[in-house]
Amino acid sequence: MHGRYFMMSGWQRLLCAAAIGLAAGFGSYFLPWHLTGASCGLLGWCIGASAYLLPAWWLAETSDADHTRLRAQSMDPPRAWLLVVMLVAVFVSMAVILTLLRKVPTLHGMERIGLITLGLAALASSWLLIHTIYAFHYAHRYYQAELDPAEQSPGLDFPGKLDPDYFDFLYYSFVVGMTSQVSDVQVTSRDMRRITLVHGVVSFTFNMLVLALSINVVATLIQDSAKEGAAPSGAATAQLDKAG
Repeated sequence: MHGRYFMMSGWQRLLCAAAIGLAAGFGSYFLPWHLTGASCGLLGWCIGASAYLLPAWWLAETSDADHTRLRAQSMDPPRAWLLVVMLVAVFVSMAVILTLLRKVPTLHGMERIGLITLGLAALASSWLLIHTIYAFHYAHRYYQAELDPAEQSPGLDFPGKLDPDYFDFLYYSFVVGMTSQVSDVQVTSRDMRRITLVHGVVSFTFNMLVLALSINVVATLIQDSAKEGAAPSGAATAQLDKAG
């Protein structure tokens, strides 16, 4: 069963991961721990994203350049799916931050720690999902160019003489994701420049959005902690005034 899952195309694994995430989210609502709706949604997203990411990185680890070429030429999510996943990941990240802003000040102890942990895991899953999917898309566009006589270049020029494998494309994708620019890999085709441009813009927007909203979450936590610390001293002062 696991072999069939690993051999699925990218969009088929995305559908399976979405189904697994939905099932996990709905199923966790009926657990004896009585998770809130927000926690169930975050847990489902993390499990669904992991159901895609773990096989994808396993494929990258076990695929040499020849296997990467054969698989990348035939299996890749359609561009519409790529856009949908990007939008969903950004939406989920916004929902996570807004949920933390609203829920965290009302929780205490392990409930607060659990929600913050789930929120951070969901943000990390979204970030990894975006750049992993783009890495597989770069691999597809690169090796698909070999099948088109009209293409003069595969679109990316990697240093060295070895043909790139999936980890080379992961390296390129995550460099764009972290810096919104390219490094030692040269972009040599118009089509690949367009893909990289969209990827860079999405990455920059995602990073700035998460950074700005995360600062609000941290500020809210600090403010809430300050209020909790000031409350006992204020009560003690009132008691002293009353006694005097």
